[in-house]
Amino acid sequence: MRRTFLTFCATATALLALTPAFAQETAYPNKPIHVVFPYPAGSSLEVVGRLVSERASRILGQPIVFENKAGANGILGTTQVARAKPDGYTLALTTTSALLLNSLQRKDLPYDPVRSFTPVIAVADIPVGLIVSSRLPATDLRALVEQLKKQPGQPYASVGIGSFNHLLMEQFKAVAGVDMLHVPYQGAAPIIPELLSGRVDVTVLSVGSVLGQWKAGQVRVLAFMSDKRLASQPGVPTMTEVFPSFRPFGNWMGFVAPANTPEPIVRKLNAAFAQALQLPEVRKKIEEEQWRVMGGSPQDLARLISNDRPMVEAAIKAAGIQPE
Repeated sequence: MRRTFLTFCATATALLALTPAFAQETAYPNKPIHVVFPYPAGSSLEVVGRLVSERASRILGQPIVFENKAGANGILGTTQVARAKPDGYTLALTTTSALLLNSLQRKDLPYDPVRSFTPVIAVADIPVGLIVSSRLPATDLRALVEQLKKQPGQPYASVGIGSFNHLLMEQFKAVAGVDMLHVPYQGAAPIIPELLSGRVDVTVLSVGSVLGQWKAGQVRVLAFMSDKRLASQPGVPTMTEVFPSFRPFGNWMGFVAPANTPEPIVRKLNAAFAQALQLPEVRKKIEEEQWRVMGGSPQDLARLISNDRPMVEAAIKAAGIQPE
């Protein structure tokens, strides 16, 4: 009898010890959730992120406050989330650039893309294309390569040194055997008028950012910098079809939480965002940008980060960029 009583007491004590944490997780969320977006206002990424967050807030029954925390190419906002309490009330809407590119180009980065975060869900894959001015005679990728070999040193535009499109263009140069001059700009916005005016003729950008000019015939998309054709643009080849040695890496955005966020909270967040991504108005907005809806489990996003990391690292080394 005494042994039974002691066993009961031990079990009850253990359950009482777990009760606060269990109650916190089952009651989650009971206050507003903050999503930090580490870039300036006005981008398509922000528009989609706000829409997904707003729809997820309805599912969770609590407001999701979407905050722009720009600075240092996404480092300031991402650091804020890495240092936040892992209770599910502070998340980041992050990107390949903020996580992987920064981590492989900065020695003093205050966060690690794997150890500092708990993946929640991937939102969208953002296809980028090799885009040329319609002034160029080249109407396909092989014709462009022939032209560039005859006229070495032609300029191409990127959104900055070490940026996603800079790395992809440097890899294109290597596999195609062409010599081009890199002209970095401060973001994508100034590149489009430069492309239309003829100051530069070649760039790599997200297709959604030049969709109007593409439809108007002012620019051409000669290839997607990927290994999978875009369903909405089936006539445009991928870079790997023309150059099998080209090694693309993802250009995606997704939600992450601070490391050690409890699994029940992560599951609840994942379920809400996954449900939001299936709403017709959300899918329509993402697909209008020529992006791919992703979704999936936290483990899917973790694998995406893990698989892309060595490919990004190889692209950085190939471009001759040294960590600072």
